[in-house]
Amino acid sequence: MKGWLSTMTEAALTIDDLTPDAQRAAVSGFAKFYLNKYTHEGLDVLAQRNSSGHIADINQWLVDNVNFSSEEKLTGLITSRYDNLVALLKALKTPFNNQGIPAEPWADWFDQQLARVVQGR
Repeated sequence: MKGWLSTMTEAALTIDDLTPDAQRAAVSGFAKFYLNKYTHEGLDVLAQRNSSGHIADINQWLVDNVNFSSEEKLTGLITSRYDNLVALLKALKTPFNNQGIPAEPWADWFDQQLARVVQGR
């Protein structure tokens, strides 16, 4: 039981609670997920949780650098839009463990959020 409790506590950290190294890991993992959604499926689920324009700033950087390779986009996004990514993670209120790994894999989180969206017109 003690192990379960420490795992729960460990996975209840916000992006602000993380050490700088863990925060970089969290941002890097999220940036990979974000680029995948940007490229393939859209960002509607994320946009519903962001009211401060961070997605617009991130996407403008991606538009401005459309000719970059995937690796260059990832590196540049993390370097140039780090603060926007952190702010977006704050808005999403995603819990992390102490290594910056989200409590729930990003793909699972996205699917769960998508299932909550009211369908139809």
